Amino acid sequence: MVMRAPKRMNENLRATGRRRRARATPSVRALKSSSGCTSSTSSSSSSSSSRASPRRTPTTAGRAARPRTTTTASSPPSPSPSSSRASNAPPPNARPRRNISSTSSTSRASTTSSTTAATTASPIIAIATLARREARAREDFNDPVHGHMYFNPTVCDVIDTAQMQRLRDLKQLGTSYFVFPGAAHNRFEHSLGTCHLANTVFESIKRSAPKKGLGLTSEDKLCVQLAGLCHDMGHGPFSHVFDNEFLPLRHGWDLKQSEAPWNHERMGADMFQWCLDDNHIDLDPSVVRRVCDFITSNEDGAKEKRYLFDIIANKQNGIDVDKFEYLLRDSFQAGVRMNVDTMRLTSHMKVIDDRICFKSSEIMNVYSLFHSRATMHQSVYTHKKAKAVEYMVVDALVEADAAWNSKISDSIWDVKEFIKMDDTLLKQIENSNEAALGKARDIVRRIRRRELYRFVNEYTVPEERVADFKPVLASDITACQGTNNIPGGLKPDDIIVQNLKIDYGKKHRNPVDSVRFFHYWDDEKSISIPKEQVSSLLPHTFVQRTVRVYSRSRDDNYVDAVAQAFTNFQRHNLGQEQQITPSKRQRTADWS
Repeated sequence: MVMRAPKRMNENLRATGRRRRARATPSVRALKSSSGCTSSTSSSSSSSSSRASPRRTPTTAGRAARPRTTTTASSPPSPSPSSSRASNAPPPNARPRRNISSTSSTSRASTTSSTTAATTASPIIAIATLARREARAREDFNDPVHGHMYFNPTVCDVIDTAQMQRLRDLKQLGTSYFVFPGAAHNRFEHSLGTCHLANTVFESIKRSAPKKGLGLTSEDKLCVQLAGLCHDMGHGPFSHVFDNEFLPLRHGWDLKQSEAPWNHERMGADMFQWCLDDNHIDLDPSVVRRVCDFITSNEDGAKEKRYLFDIIANKQNGIDVDKFEYLLRDSFQAGVRMNVDTMRLTSHMKVIDDRICFKSSEIMNVYSLFHSRATMHQSVYTHKKAKAVEYMVVDALVEADAAWNSKISDSIWDVKEFIKMDDTLLKQIENSNEAALGKARDIVRRIRRRELYRFVNEYTVPEERVADFKPVLASDITACQGTNNIPGGLKPDDIIVQNLKIDYGKKHRNPVDSVRFFHYWDDEKSISIPKEQVSSLLPHTFVQRTVRVYSRSRDDNYVDAVAQAFTNFQRHNLGQEQQITPSKRQRTADWS
């Protein structure tokens, strides 16, 4: 016997379906009535269009517009945005999520001026524009490091621009990818993660504020988010290789004597402003100015809320979301374990005296943060093979730049030329048939065949000599070469000397001395905690100097000559061989 539903129940279900299909967003209905779209033809066409593409005007948008009902014991509260990582369910007004590793994105019009123009030109276009914008209330990005990340429409408008999408072609770790195959992530996903963490920290300090509050506004939140998103827009090909190695060689900058006239932070601010103009993204001038100040850490014009500068690029002590993000993502992708809990730091901070302070119980976690940074620099960022590839990339770019009439090095003065510069330059050199690129092309092909510059040896500068350390030059090494089998002897161009410095971010000083703490959540005064009160196992020096030597030639005669000259240099200047590995043993074990 088949049980059938009562006729009255079927009628109720059909009525519910009709109501859901007829429901539209309030602004779209208002625009229809104001534009005079009341004829039967236009009504039928718009209705059929709505049925053909339900994602334009989803039913969830109508539900989201209704007043929120009071939560009772029988109806559990909906999860807050802060708990989005724990819940897989997106918010009611969110579009279907997309993975940040996808290589396609659609650029959408988003300004008020463009919407007004569309209304004047065609009511149908205006209706579609408003429907699209309302459907894009928030977008959900699925990230392997942070889980679900939600961004508002303005942030998404900036994401879907050529200036931002260019970061997909910039490796986050530069040449370290040639050593750590998992480190294939780009500046793009790092920027999204920084924007996400900037929002997390903003909400954290807002929650921990006293009852009188901090006076934070939605404009403050938008500025912090955009600064986190766009802080790396000014990076060049292979990231820090471009501004630390390549540009000084081409422009003759001496970074030891003075600051370079160009840096990626200022270029990031220029790229951000051009991004808004080029894509007609309408933002208040005060917002644009504050975002640029956050990117460049320019606090000169800030009269209040100076703690917002600590979120993206903290010049006081170096604890910021940029560091949180790249340590989490780089260690995850490279397969290196870290011993710091950045999420706990995020949830144990508050603002005192216009600066972000941390709970005193987290001081060991703060030390772990700086130690993890130093460990990542030593084991990943300055890996000896990654540096060998880096020097080869720099040599190839120098040769190509000379052949192209300084097209690469001069691009830093024009944002419209700079946007063309990314990691694909190596492919352009490799696939070019230009005779002038012959030397650069040979270097790139050596990288492909893993015929890298030979790492010869290294030594750590004794602690008592670190304070007075002077960088070692290639000519200093060749001056100690003695006799060898090289016709005419070694020349400085045959050798590359790396003067490596790894510290906790404040050169020889302890960065934790610049961190302010509090004991209890209702404290109104911050304190500084001396290292001696924390632990006797903490380091007593915070900078390390290492000297490395590479040979551009892989010929055994050259490698032997460089090794002997380097040994003689140590005996002459240090009184003994400071290197750990003997030259012959080290070279025999070095198969790459």
